[in-house]
Amino acid sequence: MDIPDADFVLWERAARAIGAVRVEVIDGEGYVNLHFSDGSVVHCWNPLIFGGDALDLLVRRRLQVYVHEQATLAMSADLEWVGEQHGDDAGAATRRAITRTVGLAET
Repeated sequence: MDIPDADFVLWERAARAIGAVRVEVIDGEGYVNLHFSDGSVVHCWNPLIFGGDALDLLVRRRLQVYVHEQATLAMSADLEWVGEQHGDDAGAATRRAITRTVGLAET
């Protein structure tokens, strides 16, 4: 699974927001590895797919998240609300709202 360009831009910005100094794309896998200045590496990172990665972003960036009936809203301390319609998958919409909020804060 290749990473769509728009998703990669969000991932990279979100990764930098939590301190990653390098984002390593793993070709065909749909995730990246994050490298940090202390030498540590987070493997298989994809906050759009893995709830734990999205939760880590939420906690590290101290986001406010509200899951409503049809949409999820997320906000950081320095941004307006970012919303995602649930469609068929409220979890995916929530992960995307979290990732977008962190990624947009880094622009």
